[in-house]
Amino acid sequence: MQGVISTALLLIASVIAATALINAVLPAANKSSGALLAANSAAADRIKTDIEIVHASGNDTSDKITLWVKNIGTKNIAPISASDVILTTPSDVLRLPYVSGCSSECWDYLVEDSGSDWKQSVTVKFTLSTSVTTGVYTITLSVVNAVSAVKDFSV
Repeated sequence: MQGVISTALLLIASVIAATALINAVLPAANKSSGALLAANSAAADRIKTDIEIVHASGNDTSDKITLWVKNIGTKNIAPISASDVILTTPSDVLRLPYVSGCSSECWDYLVEDSGSDWKQSVTVKFTLSTSVTTGVYTITLSVVNAVSAVKDFSV
């Protein structure tokens, strides 16, 4: 009789321990699967997004740099104003902020063919207003989900 009671108590203790373990593990597994799903979604977003700087040119008499950037991915890029523009000049590295109607040390853009959306195969004209001297420049444009393109050009 004492063996039956001991076995029953061990069985009950085993069920309680298994239940406690499941209650501790399942929420952690759900949290980690949520993080994996979010990371997977962000990676899929970056894979569908791609840009190419088609042309970049500068003029030292007007202190303007113009670049044409094409959306060669399958995803619309928005907001364009949240992009980062990094300009490496012969003497400095600048992160230029977006300013609508930009006049000095900033950038503005114009969607060339389709209103205000930067859709697949649409080209956007970026105008950078900054001091321009003769030399080699590197422009890096990074859109909102961290996809970037780099172009070297001379003035």
